[in-house]
Amino acid sequence: MNPENTEPETDDRMRAVTFTLDQPDGSHFVYRMFGADSELEREQIYQFNVLADETVILLGRLRGDLDEARRLLDDHTDVLGSNISSEESQHGLVYVHARPPPAMKQFLEIPRIHEVFFNFPIGSTSDGRLSVEMLGETNDVLREALADVPPELDATIERIGPYPDAGGHILGLLTDRQREVLDIALDLGYYEVPRQATHGDIAARLDRSVGTVGEHLQKIESRVFKHIRS
Repeated sequence: MNPENTEPETDDRMRAVTFTLDQPDGSHFVYRMFGADSELEREQIYQFNVLADETVILLGRLRGDLDEARRLLDDHTDVLGSNISSEESQHGLVYVHARPPPAMKQFLEIPRIHEVFFNFPIGSTSDGRLSVEMLGETNDVLREALADVPPELDATIERIGPYPDAGGHILGLLTDRQREVLDIALDLGYYEVPRQATHGDIAARLDRSVGTVGEHLQKIESRVFKHIRS
């Protein structure tokens, strides 16, 4: 894990950590469906629960070949039940009851062991990583919970600090990296009318890929719009 983007505790607000998780290579249906080489894309996880028998139920949304997703679910012995509901050929709501892979099972048990909880929905990055926000009372509580993330999930911390609730400043909704991208976008005139810059211009200034810049801008706009509507 990389804890470089941290902020000191200077008030009594709830704390939050934003981090990404890798999807290890393996034969489990989770990795086959949502890995970097999969033709399916997990758009969001709306909820999951660990049951008393240590199986997991999950509700989320998929994009891609839904018939292939149904085949993978039907063929895997760790899937105890599933359903994909869709009115479109490439987007669907998926319910799964399954035995999770060991590393993911350990991760899903973190809220039960520590005084933390996950903020839903949980999203995905363009390269198939989970994008997670976890809340707790203090930064120390969050760090203790992060220490229990299995190393094979390769957690990378993006931000740890005050929870950016709806009552806070709108920039508090963004990670440090997202603020940096937004600053450059504004400086180059990306949001002016007519637009004065492209994703490529921003990427060149930041020395990052166009895809990475596009992903950051999409998350920035999504968070800001949700804040405005709340």
